[in-house]
Amino acid sequence: MRPILGSPAVCVLALFLTPSWAGAATCPFNIPVVSLGPSNDPSGFHWSAPIRPLGDACLSAIEVDPADEQTWYAAGINGVYQTHNGGHTWTHPLAGAVSSQGLRLVPGSPSLVYAGVGNRLFLSRDKGKNWTQIGLFPQPIESVFVSRVGAGRIFIGLTWSGSAAANGIFVSGNLGGAFWQKKLFPNNPKNLIVWDIEANPQDAALYAPCEIANHPQPYHPPLYRSLDGGMTWVDVAGNLPWHGVAVQIRPADGFVYALLEGPGIFGSATQGMSWTAPAQSQGLGVALLMDPLKPTRLYAGRQKVQLLTGGVFHSSDGGSTVQPIGLQGGTVGDLAFNGATTRLYATVYASGIYRATIPPAFLP
Repeated sequence: MRPILGSPAVCVLALFLTPSWAGAATCPFNIPVVSLGPSNDPSGFHWSAPIRPLGDACLSAIEVDPADEQTWYAAGINGVYQTHNGGHTWTHPLAGAVSSQGLRLVPGSPSLVYAGVGNRLFLSRDKGKNWTQIGLFPQPIESVFVSRVGAGRIFIGLTWSGSAAANGIFVSGNLGGAFWQKKLFPNNPKNLIVWDIEANPQDAALYAPCEIANHPQPYHPPLYRSLDGGMTWVDVAGNLPWHGVAVQIRPADGFVYALLEGPGIFGSATQGMSWTAPAQSQGLGVALLMDPLKPTRLYAGRQKVQLLTGGVFHSSDGGSTVQPIGLQGGTVGDLAFNGATTRLYATVYASGIYRATIPPAFLP
């Protein structure tokens, strides 16, 4: 399991004082706080010095407003932070554990920001000025996905480990979370961690990679797919050798990239009915981001654990080959682009937020 999760905590609104963890020597899981930047990577990426909202280095999620590059949202074990001046000053509107896929910015007018804090879902419609609780769930929120197609839908994946209830996805039929339905996975599985939920806007196919928390042997973790808006699901893990932690889908042809924790990036041209193994992307397994302007171009994060050195990686061929582009020495929990897709942002757990202008050679 990725070491950037936290146990649920009580949410507290309007907490703007300097937190007690500012400048702490370690993050949860006894991971020492380190400073990796600024640095000039041989790839051409020049990474900034770490940015730590109110001194907090224990971050796992980052969202950058595509319409306003000065507005960022960051989150981690201690809650949600927001800045409207490019990281110079921050506020801390929500306290409690937020996973790397528990923070979502949905572009539009207005832009919508969703945050799964513990087992509560919050929404801001005014760039973080106000937050409203719109959902309460039986287990901690692990992943949030929002579609603005039609009336819009929200999909919530939970960390089901330790729960006796049959596992599934919660779906709201509107963007405000006015009502929720639990849609069960087939065969009533238990102990799942729903790491991510993603959809192809062209055909509405949804994908949800899951880990089985207790790793029963033989280990065959599911990767679920829905073709009817999350109402029913099938397991399309097939020949995947391990659990997935992130998915990205090419809109034009529906090609699916699935990042497995450790084995790397697998691909499917058949909506998950069969998968192609990576050639050289082994060792990756935290964050996955697809360039919307050139969908065969991927960025991925890696943990710093045992012999793995961490860092962020780039692939120009859909994950068949990868190259390091910096931030080795830390676990890269999440990645984001600016609106023009010319800058890359990364949260490095126990270090902070980093940004780099993407070199011309890496642009479409």
